[in-house]
Amino acid sequence: MTWPLLGGLALVTIASRVLPMTLLPTPTGRAAEVLAALPAPLFASLFALSLVGDGPPDVPLLAASVAALAGARSRSLLLVLLCGLAGYGAAGVLVG
Repeated sequence: MTWPLLGGLALVTIASRVLPMTLLPTPTGRAAEVLAALPAPLFASLFALSLVGDGPPDVPLLAASVAALAGARSRSLLLVLLCGLAGYGAAGVLVG
């Protein structure tokens, strides 16, 4: 991976998220309800895919998943990410 490639990937990722938020109107009605409900199914699918790997899941992954699920009640993506990182880090330190 080169720095220009990493920069290009970051630019495409950011642009694909920022441009629709700035150029498209805010959804209303049923579309807004569907979009508001998306984070939970997306997280659940990522969680399931990470657990159904080649072998048994490792302890830090399970700890991160449990901690992120605990933070999911807040419906704050930042809090979910921080809880998951904290769970992963704590399990990594405890398990070694």
